[in-house]
Amino acid sequence: MPLFEYVDGATPLDDTSGLIPTHIHTKAELDEWEAANILKAARKYLMGRSKFRADIEWLKRVHKDMLDDTWEWAGKYRDSNVGIGVDWTLIPEQIKNLVEDVKFWDKGKSGLTTFEQSIRIHHRLVRIHPFKNGNGRHARLIADIFLRLHSEKLPKWPDFKLIKEKNMRDKYIKALKEADKGNHKLLEEFTKRLY
Repeated sequence: MPLFEYVDGATPLDDTSGLIPTHIHTKAELDEWEAANILKAARKYLMGRSKFRADIEWLKRVHKDMLDDTWEWAGKYRDSNVGIGVDWTLIPEQIKNLVEDVKFWDKGKSGLTTFEQSIRIHHRLVRIHPFKNGNGRHARLIADIFLRLHSEKLPKWPDFKLIKEKNMRDKYIKALKEADKGNHKLLEEFTKRLY
């Protein structure tokens, strides 16, 4: 059995160089280690005093905090294509555009509700796929931090089920693909069911 197996829609991680813990030998061990690292970051941003910032360096910082005990490249944009996301050379421009859009939306001129804005932030980060791995988890945490800033209720993301339960993952991937076409309704409906 290969060291790392992946479900459909997950970013394949062919290169394990940069893995910090030396005791990890299986995907299950990696998942458990990453989950603990991400939980620490989620607590910092959702229970602490950290606030959402429409800022490029802040978005990178959150990813670093999520995976800094796991990967040396945490918080750094990917430098190659991984089969998912925009061409790696477009990442800085696409992230800059997202940050500018969030600033515009925050002025209340977009006609989007806070929830609809969070869905678009979530989708755009997944679509851009700025990092080697952890993009979906990063996108969901960023959207949650945005909702928390606006005193909105947070969805209860079933990360383990999104990874392991095919039916739920298929619905999530389908919703993201519809959002790629400009239709955010499925992703909104999927997220609303998590409240």
